Amino acid sequence: MTAVTEPDIQNLTLAKTVSNESSSAPSLKHGYIDSPFSGKKDQYEQVLDILDSTGFIPESLIESEARWFYECLGIDDVFFARESAEGIAGHIHSLYSCKVQAYAAGVSESDRPLIQYKREADDHAVFFVSSTPGSTTTAAGRDLYEERIDDKYIDPSSPTTQSYRAEYFSAPLNYQSDPILSGVYQINKSLPNQLVKCFFVYKNQYPESAETISANETDINKIGDTTFLKIASDNTKKLYSKVIESVINTTGPVIQHFPIEDSEEYRVVIGYRQKTSARYNSALSDLANYYKLQTSRKYVEQFANGVTIISMYVTSKQKKNPVDLSIYQVIKEASLLYCIPHNFFHHRFTNGELSLQESIYAQSGVIFVTHFLNRLGPEYTKLQSLLDASKSNQNAEVLNSLKKRLRAETYTQNYIQEVFDTRRDIVRKLYRQFADVHYIRSSMEKTLSYQRLSQITPVGSEEEFEKLLSRECSQNEHHAIVLRALYVFNKSILKTNFYTSTKVALSFRLDPSFLPESEYPEKPYGMFFVVGSDFRGFHIRFRDIARGGIRIVKSRSVDAYHVNARNLFDENYNLANTQQRKNKDIPEGGSKGVILLDPGAAQDRPKACFEKYIDSLIDLLLKQHIPGVKESYVDLLNRPEILFLGPDEGTAGYTDWATLHARARGAPWWRSFLTGKSPQIGGIPHDEYGMTTLSVRAYVNKIYEKLNIDDAKIRKFQTGGPDGDLGSNEILLSRNENYVGIVDGSGVIADPNGLDKQELLRLAKERKMIEHYDRSKLSKDGYVVLVDDVDIVLPNGITVGNGVTFRNTFHLKLQEQFGADGVDLFVPCGGRPGAIDTNNVHELINAKTGKPVVPYFVEGANLFITQSAKLVLEKAGIIIFKDASTNKGGVTSSSLEVLAALAFDDKGFLANMCVDSETHEKPKFYQDYVQQVQKVIVRNAQAEFEALWKLHEETGITYTELSDKLSIAINKLGDELANSKELWEDDVEFRNAVLLDSLPPLLLDVIGIENVLARVPVAYLRALFATHLASRFVYSRGIDSNPAKFLEFISSTRKEYVKKGLLKF
Repeated sequence: MTAVTEPDIQNLTLAKTVSNESSSAPSLKHGYIDSPFSGKKDQYEQVLDILDSTGFIPESLIESEARWFYECLGIDDVFFARESAEGIAGHIHSLYSCKVQAYAAGVSESDRPLIQYKREADDHAVFFVSSTPGSTTTAAGRDLYEERIDDKYIDPSSPTTQSYRAEYFSAPLNYQSDPILSGVYQINKSLPNQLVKCFFVYKNQYPESAETISANETDINKIGDTTFLKIASDNTKKLYSKVIESVINTTGPVIQHFPIEDSEEYRVVIGYRQKTSARYNSALSDLANYYKLQTSRKYVEQFANGVTIISMYVTSKQKKNPVDLSIYQVIKEASLLYCIPHNFFHHRFTNGELSLQESIYAQSGVIFVTHFLNRLGPEYTKLQSLLDASKSNQNAEVLNSLKKRLRAETYTQNYIQEVFDTRRDIVRKLYRQFADVHYIRSSMEKTLSYQRLSQITPVGSEEEFEKLLSRECSQNEHHAIVLRALYVFNKSILKTNFYTSTKVALSFRLDPSFLPESEYPEKPYGMFFVVGSDFRGFHIRFRDIARGGIRIVKSRSVDAYHVNARNLFDENYNLANTQQRKNKDIPEGGSKGVILLDPGAAQDRPKACFEKYIDSLIDLLLKQHIPGVKESYVDLLNRPEILFLGPDEGTAGYTDWATLHARARGAPWWRSFLTGKSPQIGGIPHDEYGMTTLSVRAYVNKIYEKLNIDDAKIRKFQTGGPDGDLGSNEILLSRNENYVGIVDGSGVIADPNGLDKQELLRLAKERKMIEHYDRSKLSKDGYVVLVDDVDIVLPNGITVGNGVTFRNTFHLKLQEQFGADGVDLFVPCGGRPGAIDTNNVHELINAKTGKPVVPYFVEGANLFITQSAKLVLEKAGIIIFKDASTNKGGVTSSSLEVLAALAFDDKGFLANMCVDSETHEKPKFYQDYVQQVQKVIVRNAQAEFEALWKLHEETGITYTELSDKLSIAINKLGDELANSKELWEDDVEFRNAVLLDSLPPLLLDVIGIENVLARVPVAYLRALFATHLASRFVYSRGIDSNPAKFLEFISSTRKEYVKKGLLKF
């Protein structure tokens, strides 16, 4: 027996190298020790006795059937040591039955496998199936049981509940030496040679309790299954330990391969985190089969720290095919497969009609087309021109409803997928067009994928593509429309990680110019489109330098998922657009990212999806050349990009990971990449310091000041409870206001006589929902209705049938619950976008008097009320300030956090912005800087309030419209100033004076203007310069930026700077 040396190498080296670290023991299984089972001979005799006593198998065949099972199927001694003689006899009986049935039925290749058998128990399972090497039909080629093993055993495994490992062996099915099979062959001599594939699944037993094992544990003797530790060679243990370390320190799969000495066989080893890529194990078999590789053995090991390692031994099925090229393709595409193990067109891949790259490209295209196919058509555009939305709220709502209906009922994702499948020849041509642009040819131009690609005729120019459509789709214009949208996808891609060696999800940087102006009047600056195995996502920004949060969208049901999918991009666009208007006081424009989790298991894995989303974005933000890991990609944008991200719904707990991951990836901007991170790595928590709430409260307090209102007489209603950032701090900063009602995730609490303020403050400090409110503190008219409640009778006699419905609509029932004048102030601090629209806004207006039910409204939650509904409320007499004006404290804090991160070097950042992780001591600079940030937030909010109040008095225009006009005026002027060569380059002294005036004094004192100018990117400094001037001008001079007025402002600013000593003259 030849000892096998396993070189400790990685990446795509195809030369057969030999390592100094070879296994000390000969290995029949090339990495697994074939531990001899001392009782095997006695067990064999017992099995013969059982078979003989049963009488099912003819006596003349008993020994040959038993020997076939023991010696011809490639099963190792581990199985025999674990299985009883009775169990083995049962397996032999079942396999004998399969052969007899095949003989009786006259099985042919196209019918079903000759052998197909399974037996499952609580702690183990056994599967046998025969297949034809090289065949791609489901019946005879693919492993019928491997997906079942994935779905039932491998993928659901969890170290803390139950976990499984699997072993796989294959052996030739010899017709001639088997008396029954030879009979089958005589009946059908066209029957090709087949393999018997054996799958054994065992429940893991770990040396230590899995609950005590850290996810970062690397000691293989602590995290390995006891059987694995017995049968794995020392070299395999060392190899797996290194793979596990790599998996822990990276995101996505770790892929290695080793040529087996004195053999045509290769060992492919792949490690990854459990529950990150469903059905990856079976998909790897499909990939090997596609490239004509025969898998002789495979081991799936699942460790107690949550890492899975798959070890495959493969060789070429056909001697004429060089195994090196096939191995190269498998390891190159294993990362792509990890991104999407089972795509929409997987069946076309397994039967050889589409390559893996073509099928995954097609899935990405289906998702793109689903979101961006212009389904409204010219008729909608014509109707839009007739029903001018700007002149009537009713027109706007009708057009919006019609838009939603057209999108939902025309080209669905299933229909688009069917078109792609039917027209897959055209889809392949479009893939060739995509690859011709984005695939970088290396010295290995004759790879198998390149050979296949070169055989596809490209689509050519747009004119040639249209000729192709007119020829192929002349009878079906709907198909042509779908395929044109895929062509648009190709043309809009500026860069992608599709062809990089390692990745965890697919990311595409898109040129947003394809978006129709009729639907998206303000064109974004940049877009990212991300496709993962269990999610899809977007990132939209309206300026080069832009900031905004990343939110995760979950779905309670499949129906809810389809609704969320239809609205995903529009919601992302609207949130980013709102952020753009909100960010008028800071250098960064508006951006937003969304991640939609697929229905099913992904709903419970938001962090894994977030990690893939972030890592795939970083792929396109960094240009790294690490051979075999991160190659260069085609960059049609050809300029550097930086994203500034933050937390949003569902992602607040992941910001530290993203920050540290960016640092681990070598990003120079890691310090500023994410805000909302912990203070230990330089974050300024919005909730701890009330940053978001400070700007909302500034508006509330200004209303009191302008109207001379005693806050102690205010009766207040709020959505978003004491458990949230905005909600809790709104309560803590609410002065003497009297709360009459609060809605949060747990339900509704209301008391017309006023809720106990001290109890609310307790909940806010402890961050607990209103379900924890002490009911004894309610008056006789007060009540609590939780989401799980049914058929509750309120003190006023009203019956609540369903707690969820009551919670979701309570904000519309204020008149019913509190009377026509029972609420003075409504501050939404949470809730879904569009909770109040023109379909329900009448609920907040007294039908008898036409007056609003609530006189003052400060919108804290983003997009809580639609624009049209706000205008209806203002027309009725309500004083309302919209989110783009009120909710900007958080972004201001984040912006100043980013500025500090950019201005410091690593040493200064750690010393001044990072709280000690052990003592929790805050650096003095950090404490003082936080106070300056809070002052800036309040100052900016008050400045905008005063500008809006003054403009409203002068023009009579609604606050809602003025907020937009003011944002547009600042952003427009800011863009012009940022692009002004005269102000930036020709008058350096004035430029620096503006920067000195705009930068926090503390930052200048500690770092100095020279270091700030040297470290902060020029694009950011230009944005800071422009925003500071633009916001000061509009707040002080109004929204009319005529040249004379602006020149007067510049002159006045110069004089001011001379007095401050920022300018000499």
